[in-house]
Amino acid sequence: MPVPGYRRQLRAVVSGSATPYGYTLTLWTATTVTSATRGEPRAVDAAALLVGAALSFVAVGAIAAGGPRRPIGPRAAGPTPVWAALHLPSAGAGMLLCRLLASFLSRCVLWAAVGAVSTAAYLVGAAAQFWYAERHGAEAPLRPEDARHAS
Repeated sequence: MPVPGYRRQLRAVVSGSATPYGYTLTLWTATTVTSATRGEPRAVDAAALLVGAALSFVAVGAIAAGGPRRPIGPRAAGPTPVWAALHLPSAGAGMLLCRLLASFLSRCVLWAAVGAVSTAAYLVGAAAQFWYAERHGAEAPLRPEDARHAS
């Protein structure tokens, strides 16, 4: 028998972790594939990755908000099904794009591009996944035993 309230807390933790978890998977796999292809990054390469990722995040955020000075605010969507957080499409796209970049870009430019491309691929891809789930993934009703333990 589940501990009362535990499932609700677990849902909150999973929900709050879904986006950061997906982004971590994306950036980690993109940098690992790039390292496996081109070798270990130097300190300056890591700095380039940081700059590329940060600039890409701000650029995508500015597009989403309608301008760089507009607030992005909290996620406006309501609850989404768990399957919407399956980050394989967005993380996989970021990883594959970075593998492609590793075949023709040089060190600092490569690592800046890895940060930028993996970040943009994840943000755009994850938004598409959540958008699709919102439109096509009607939430299944809670079973009576789930409802009793939801609080």
